[in-house]
Amino acid sequence: MLHLHRRKATHRWGVRVLTAAALAASALLSQPTPPASAAAPGVEPSAVTRTLPPGGSATIAKVVHTPAVPPNPDIVLLADTTGSMGGAIANVKTNASDILTAVSGAQPSAQFAAANYRDAGDAVPFAVDQALTADQALVQAGVNAWAAGGGGDFPEDGLNALYQLATGAVTFRPDGTRIVVIFGDAPSHEPSNGHTRAQVIAALQAADIRVVAVNVGAGGLNQNGQIQAVTDATGGVFLDNVPSNQVADAILAGIQAIEVTVTPSVDCDDALSLSLSPASRTVTSGDDAAFSETVEVDGEAAGGALQCEVDFLVDGTSRGYVQTLTVHVPGLSAYDVQVNEGAGTADFTVTLSVPAPFPVSVSYATATGTAGAADFTAKSGLLTFSPNETLKTVTVPITDDTADELNETFKLSLSSPSGAALTDPSGEATIVDNDRDGVFTCTATALNLAGQRSARANPANSPCVDSTATGPDNTLNAGLVTVQTTGLSASTDLTPNSQSSTPAVGDKAVSTAAAGSTKITVAGLVTIEIGYIDSTASATCVAGPGGLVPQFAGSSTISSLKVNGATVTVGSGPLTIPLVVGSLKLNSTTTTATGVTQQALILDTLLTDLIIGETKAGITGTPTHPTGTPCRA
Repeated sequence: MLHLHRRKATHRWGVRVLTAAALAASALLSQPTPPASAAAPGVEPSAVTRTLPPGGSATIAKVVHTPAVPPNPDIVLLADTTGSMGGAIANVKTNASDILTAVSGAQPSAQFAAANYRDAGDAVPFAVDQALTADQALVQAGVNAWAAGGGGDFPEDGLNALYQLATGAVTFRPDGTRIVVIFGDAPSHEPSNGHTRAQVIAALQAADIRVVAVNVGAGGLNQNGQIQAVTDATGGVFLDNVPSNQVADAILAGIQAIEVTVTPSVDCDDALSLSLSPASRTVTSGDDAAFSETVEVDGEAAGGALQCEVDFLVDGTSRGYVQTLTVHVPGLSAYDVQVNEGAGTADFTVTLSVPAPFPVSVSYATATGTAGAADFTAKSGLLTFSPNETLKTVTVPITDDTADELNETFKLSLSSPSGAALTDPSGEATIVDNDRDGVFTCTATALNLAGQRSARANPANSPCVDSTATGPDNTLNAGLVTVQTTGLSASTDLTPNSQSSTPAVGDKAVSTAAAGSTKITVAGLVTIEIGYIDSTASATCVAGPGGLVPQFAGSSTISSLKVNGATVTVGSGPLTIPLVVGSLKLNSTTTTATGVTQQALILDTLLTDLIIGETKAGITGTPTHPTGTPCRA
């Protein structure tokens, strides 16, 4: 009968005793990988979210699924190769491939080594046949190098072999689970090559190596409790009375029966505290380790998302079994509001940052600012959010007066929350005066040759009004410059036409200018032929950070251009063409803080300037608001 023993370790592992039936059930040769239904190694659930109030707590059940084989294993197969071990060696040789495949199936990162020992008097009492490697063919070759022979007297040199492996005979990975599987049928000399049992155990513990020992048949590997003292002290496994033809099964069962200790390592944001019960669990690799996790939120915690990360270490090493716990602390916020003076009410929105599974309440009250008691009706009260409710509205009546004044403000303040934190406890209402703080400006000129203007809309520029103008087909001269034009037109447009209305998105001033075709000659040296020209400038009210703001835009296009008969590609982008008489600038946009000027074509000579397609749009303040804009009241 086979016996597998697991006793209280003096190192860091736990208690286990398995029978021959358990050995047979846990053997991996017939089933090299865990069943498809088995949970993947790791923590479940790996991500948890809870919503808790300041001072609240929650308890969460956690299960860590440990791997069927200890993680990232570095396994050394250590054989007694003295003369009596022929049957056991043959069994391991025959089944070595199955051992390697089974372990690698459970842990793809596994590495293996092969070593053997004989007696102190043999020519080679200890040898490493293959260093640690993931190459299974090399490991098989190392195992195949074993041959039974020698041995001399009954005790062999097993303790020395274990000592050599613990002190550098093989190079283990720093993050590997280090396992030495020794199988033999005879005890070791004590001391063995000068190493006592206590020294061997100390070396194995220092190297963090666990020993799985297989006593072949009724042999004496454990004479005087020798090898079981080693397995107990290193958290390993002792398998007794294993027939020679079952040694490979026993090796796999022993590896699988190694216990692992799961210990949570906690890292939390300052406002969270996390405790787990128990502080650690020791289970057979492949079994589940269950924990109860309690998270507590500081009573003064701010609203927002807080996190804890729990790394469930396996035998003190991180294996990526990480759980992320996110705790949402509901936060109450009162939002700013901007209303037109004629709107009748200022509606403050009060929100809860996340739905809460419990009621939340908060007190509120208005307070004067630049808006006095005559500008709004004071209000106070209690807001209560039902479970999963996230939005409330506080409606405050405001007064519509006739005074031309600056914008005024008052506040809504939150206090005394229950079930949530105060994230933004004060909302400000801005009462926007009904009268515009400025006016739009606009003008458009189709052609300007040294002050001779043709087709000019809204020459006054300020304020902008609807206007149209056309120019005759004509030839103009200025100095050495001659311009022949057709189809000149210009227009300005104000939206809305009545500027007494409250400013709104889309209010605008637009100016346009166009020329059908143009021919320019300069001193007989340069001839410029131009196709259709159009130019547009606009000032538009758009939404900005604190209300409506003016946005300026200008664009122009020139359909075709020839200079002295040569075609020039223009498009709508800015372009400067040097000429012998000066320069030709196309699609020029000039934007300032108060407006935009678009010039489709500028001919700049020493004596005369020509501009075609000049449009302007902008804003200007009023006497009450010198720096105001028509986008605000």
